[in-house]
Amino acid sequence: MMTKQGAWMNMRLWILAAFVALPVGVVTQAGANGSDSPPAAASEAVVYLDVQASTWRHRGRISFGIEPVLRMKLISAGFGVTKNPEDPHDLTVHVEYREERGEPIGVNLYGTDVSCRILFEDHQAAQAQTLSIHESPSYRLANAPYVEVIEKLETNPYFYFLGSIVRGWHQTLDTTGALIQALDRQFVEELHRPPASPMATLVSPAETFPDLPAHFAPFAQQNAVDELGRLRDPRALQLLERLMLQADRKTRLHAVLAMGAFDAPSVLPALARVVETDSDSDVRDAASGELLKRSKR
Repeated sequence: MMTKQGAWMNMRLWILAAFVALPVGVVTQAGANGSDSPPAAASEAVVYLDVQASTWRHRGRISFGIEPVLRMKLISAGFGVTKNPEDPHDLTVHVEYREERGEPIGVNLYGTDVSCRILFEDHQAAQAQTLSIHESPSYRLANAPYVEVIEKLETNPYFYFLGSIVRGWHQTLDTTGALIQALDRQFVEELHRPPASPMATLVSPAETFPDLPAHFAPFAQQNAVDELGRLRDPRALQLLERLMLQADRKTRLHAVLAMGAFDAPSVLPALARVVETDSDSDVRDAASGELLKRSKR
C-alpha cells in the first residue's frame, strides 16, 4: 500500500514531468520543417538547439522534458530557436543530457544521477564555450530520488539561468561574468516589477497549475549567490552589497555569507552596516559571525 508521503512524491513527479514538457505561455507556430519554436524577430539572434538525451531508466523513458525546458530558457532570454540545423541561425547550443544509474535504494531500485553538458558555438567567435552540470539525489527521500534530483537540476544556477548565460556568452562574457549579469538583471526586474492589480489577483483556471519557473526562482537565486561566494570573483562584490539590502531576509542572509568569503577592503564596512542596521536577528548574527572570523585571521 502506498503511503501518503509516497502518493505526494508521485504527484510531484507527475506535475514536474507534465509541466516542464509544455512551453506554457508562448504561442508557437509550426513551420514547414515541423519546428515548433516561435518565429524569431528580425533583430534577434537565432539559436540552433541540438539536444541529445539518454537514460538508464526503464524502456529508456525520460520523464523530464529537457528539450522544451531549454527552449523556453533561450526564448525567455530573447533568442529565436530552431531545431533544424538547415534553418538560418547565428548560434549553436549542443546539449548532452544523461541520466545514469545511481545508488541502490531498494531491491532492484536505484537512484538517478543527472549530468548536462552544454557546448556553445557563436559563428562570429573563434572559441566555443562549455559548461558541465552534475546533480545527484541526497537519498533522504528514498521513495522519490528522481523528483529530488530533477528539482536540484532546476535550481542549479547554471541550469536555471542558462538562457541568460548563453546571452552573456554571445556578448563575449565568460561564464562567471554571465552568471553575475543574469542574477543582477533578475533582481533588478523584481525590484521594478509593478504591483499586482486587483484583476491580476483574481483566481483563474491557470492558477490551479504550478508556475515552475517562479517556484524554482528563489532557490536558484540563493544557490547563485552561494556560488558567487564560492567563486570569489571580485566582479560580484557590488551585486552582493546590493543584495544585502534586499527586502527578502533569505536573500540578505545568503549575500552576507557569500560576502564573508571575499578578502576585499569593502567587505568589512559592508558587514558592519548589516550588524548595525539589519532588522533580522539571523542576518545580523551571520554578519557578526563573518566579522569574527575575519578578526581571527
